Order: sequence, then C-alpha cells, then structure tokens
Amino acid sequence: MAAFADPINSLLQHGGFATYLIFSAGIFLVVVSLERLLTLYFRLSYNVHGSMEVIRSHILSKRYTDALQICNNQPNAPEIGVVKAGLMAVENGREAMKSALGGAVLEISHRAEARIGYLSLIANVATLLGLLGTITGLIKTFASLATADPAQKAMMLGTGISEAMYATAAGLCVGILAMVVHTICTSKADIIIGNAQDAGLRLVTWIEQSERAHDR
Repeated sequence: MAAFADPINSLLQHGGFATYLIFSAGIFLVVVSLERLLTLYFRLSYNVHGSMEVIRSHILSKRYTDALQICNNQPNAPEIGVVKAGLMAVENGREAMKSALGGAVLEISHRAEARIGYLSLIANVATLLGLLGTITGLIKTFASLATADPAQKAMMLGTGISEAMYATAAGLCVGILAMVVHTICTSKADIIIGNAQDAGLRLVTWIEQSERAHDR
C-alpha cells in the first residue's frame, strides 16, 4: 500500500494545483468505471440460450402461460425481460405487443447506457486539466525567473518544468484510462441492447409462426 501511495504523494506534492483536480477526476473515474463494469458484465449479462429455446417451444405451441413462467425464473435478464413484456401484451393485439417490446428495449437501453457519458467527459476534462497544469507551471516558472537571482534561476526552471510535466503526465494517464473504459463499456452496452432487440424480433416471429400453424 505504501508503494502505491508514494507515487501519488509525489505527484500531488510536485504537480501543482491541477494535479489535485486530476486526482479527483481519477477517483470519480474509478467509481463510475466499477459501477458500469459491474452492471454491464454481471447485472445485465446472463446466459439465456437454453431458456429462450424452452420459451420458443412453448410459444410455438401457444402455451403462453408456460412461457411466462420460464420468464419469471430469470426476471433480471434483459432478453427474458423483453420477451416477458411482449407476452404480457400479446392478448391485446399485435400493435400493443410491439409497443410493449419497444418500451422494454428502451428501458434496457437506459440501464445499459447510464453514466457511460461521464467516462467520455472525464477523459476530456482530465486531458485538459493536464494541459492547464502545464500552462500554469510554465507561467509560474517564467514569472519567477523574471525577478529571481541568477544563481537560483536554474533550480527554479527545473522545478517549474517538473510541475508542468507532472500535470501533463497525470492528465494523460487518467484521460487514456477513461477512454479505454469508455470504449469497453460502450461495446458491451451495444451488445446487450442488440441482444434485447433481437429477442423482441424473435418473439414476434415465433408468435406469427404459432398463429399460422394453428390456422391450418
């Protein structure tokens, strides 16, 4: 723990005020990233292939109640939730079912994409804060050099440039990490939403197949 804390203490000590802001952005990044990764990869990710096959067989046999019971066994799975929403509205007509499917997919989209935009914001802000720290460090350096004793100028120049580089490095590190996590979360959210939409389309197809089979 001490080995991890020493670089942070050195960064905050030598990086100037901008590094405190960057460090705060980094903490916010960790909190948002953990919440999003946990939600996308655990709370919204389920293996429902077997359940969907059982639901399909029930729907093709027009046993909608049995299909709903299978849905109730995995109420938190996005794909199962979409199918359940459609089945509960199927008796009200095709348009009502499609409306229910659209609402269920929209709800899943909100859950999957929530707070992902913050990751992009952190990436941009952290990079700009690093640039701000670079500029303020150089301004401080040149301002002090104008009135400093010649013997002290070299030391002050080194200190000022060091502060500027610390801020730049900190901002880039947080910004790059935020961009990576943003890409990972966006890709996973797109997969979850796509699977939910596909589940809705499959449900419509199954119901149409079951109706054609019983009309013969």
